[in-house]
Amino acid sequence: MDDRRKKEDRRDDVQFKLPKDSRKDSDRRGRERRTKERIPVKMWIRNIDGNANYFQQTGNLSVSGMYILSPNPYPDNTTIQLEFQVPGTDHIVNCHALVLRSTPDGQFMGLSVKFTDMSERDRQVVSKAVNDLISEYWYIME
Repeated sequence: MDDRRKKEDRRDDVQFKLPKDSRKDSDRRGRERRTKERIPVKMWIRNIDGNANYFQQTGNLSVSGMYILSPNPYPDNTTIQLEFQVPGTDHIVNCHALVLRSTPDGQFMGLSVKFTDMSERDRQVVSKAVNDLISEYWYIME
């Protein structure tokens, strides 16, 4: 028997075809680079800069970092010291964060930061809070 399936597409020609992406495979802008879930959350953090304390608001939070609205620009790869209360708890986290990106966001600068030295206990508390907030967020949005 020579009734083998043909390898050609047997669907009709009415099918919509997406245009080919012209970017190279090595271009990272087309893919999501974050590896951890993040949740939109507004909370105050304390940015300890030498002898000065700046109170700033966040835009989102994840286990590995956060987005901060800052009146001050910071160069990329700058380490800053942060202190914040984990949402839904009375646990205070004191850690350092690396500024990955600083971009204009309205009248502020948007800082994308990655936590660099956070204790395992702090990381667990932040992780639980983020997971709880994600559950609440999706429940409310549905």
